[in-house]
Amino acid sequence: MTKSLLAPLLIILLLTACSEPPPLSSSTTTLATAQTLIVSRGDIREDYATTGTLIADDRIDIASRIMGFIRKVNVHEGSRVEKGQLLLTIDPTEIQAQQAEAEARLAQSQAQLAEAEMDLQRYQSLYAEKAISVDRFRKAELALNLARGETQAAAATLERIQVQMQYASIRSPVSGVVVARHKQAGDIATPGAALLTVENPDNVVVRTFVKEQHIQHIRLGDQALVNIDAANLNTNGTITQIVPSADPGTHSYLVKLTLQQHGKSRTGMFARIHFNMGHSTGILIPSSAVINRADMNGVYIVDSNNIAHYRMVRVGRQFNNNVEILTGIKAGDRIVINSMKPVHSGDRITEQTAAEEPAS
Repeated sequence: MTKSLLAPLLIILLLTACSEPPPLSSSTTTLATAQTLIVSRGDIREDYATTGTLIADDRIDIASRIMGFIRKVNVHEGSRVEKGQLLLTIDPTEIQAQQAEAEARLAQSQAQLAEAEMDLQRYQSLYAEKAISVDRFRKAELALNLARGETQAAAATLERIQVQMQYASIRSPVSGVVVARHKQAGDIATPGAALLTVENPDNVVVRTFVKEQHIQHIRLGDQALVNIDAANLNTNGTITQIVPSADPGTHSYLVKLTLQQHGKSRTGMFARIHFNMGHSTGILIPSSAVINRADMNGVYIVDSNNIAHYRMVRVGRQFNNNVEILTGIKAGDRIVINSMKPVHSGDRITEQTAAEEPAS
């Protein structure tokens, strides 16, 4: 057999395998009870789906402003803390030594200032009596000004060290939960290095990234569908932040959303976000109407004589319990969506009443 005859034969065999036997004669027609639906075209929501992560929008890395040994850490991961609560202390021995030195320097400068003031008073009397020269009087004034400057500098140094002493006791700037402890007692704290991380679990947001071709369709205040499988949560999210600068590597923009419901969601959970890109017109039918045979989808069309006929269709996207039909049926067609028992081509369909339950 030639190749030109073989290809049509294979197509015929395939169609025969996917089809049902021809309709039975009217004398042997089987009655089937089913729910039917008149197909119509309607609006279909156009979605753009991304993935994201739940994060705490109030997340703070707490660092030290001074260097020293960590004497004590009062919290651990999971500890609930209040604003102003003492978190850890740094050994203040070195700061205390600096403070003692600054206090001594301030006392010395104050004594010198008092002596310079007394000298100037004496020289003022002598200068008025012309007992000393102008140069000697000017030197007394200069000495007083230098003593005042030295006292001010010593006082400023002492104040700075006293502030550093306060930094030895690190307190929480916010209320929240400790989610990370980066240092332990005995470690060295260095300025700027994170010691603890505290976040507010009551302010959880979804962080995701949107591709550049879709960002123009997204606006602050828009709603999006958010699915969090781990928390069994489906809720709406409100777009609260759009970073106007894209990541140069991925050409995507950071977007944050606040959740209308939180349920059992926690920071770090995976989320799927569906942004509304507008609407299009198409055909949606219940998923129960679609029958899969040999990896091909089809539905039962009911003709004007209430006879069922199997017809293959091409399906598109899923929308909850509905499916988009791209080709195979048109508006106005009547299809079977549920039945008391399996339907076959040639069956005569009687409409199912409300009291009857469809087959599962």
